[in-house]
Amino acid sequence: MTSAQQSLPGEPPAPQRGQTRDERGRDVSEAQAEAEEQTSKWKRFLHMMSPRLVWSMAEGYPVVIKQFIQFCLILIYPAWVFAVLVGGLFQLAFYVTVYPLLWLLFWPVRAHQKKNNPEEYAANRAKYANKKWYET
Repeated sequence: MTSAQQSLPGEPPAPQRGQTRDERGRDVSEAQAEAEEQTSKWKRFLHMMSPRLVWSMAEGYPVVIKQFIQFCLILIYPAWVFAVLVGGLFQLAFYVTVYPLLWLLFWPVRAHQKKNNPEEYAANRAKYANKKWYET
């Protein structure tokens, strides 16, 4: 409120400024933060199937709505586990079939870069040298 704007005698004072999104921080439950900390894809998949993580999706709602959402999440939990397993299988199938195919398809591009830009090629290889395909 500026000095040019005066409140009328019967009005309550103007509200204080709320916190911005950056000041509030991330709105993530403890179980979700724990799942994000996992470095291995396999550990993330196992964490995604835990009932604790699925149940934590209802946090932040008022009590009765939270109980209803948790009840619904319990009912769909078997479908959730199935979806996570199928997603893991699709990802595994991609890395077993499509990824090597793309590696072969773009071999001429890599060979050209290695021949014409050896410093840049070596720097890029060093950047990804310790990274495993299942840790992304």
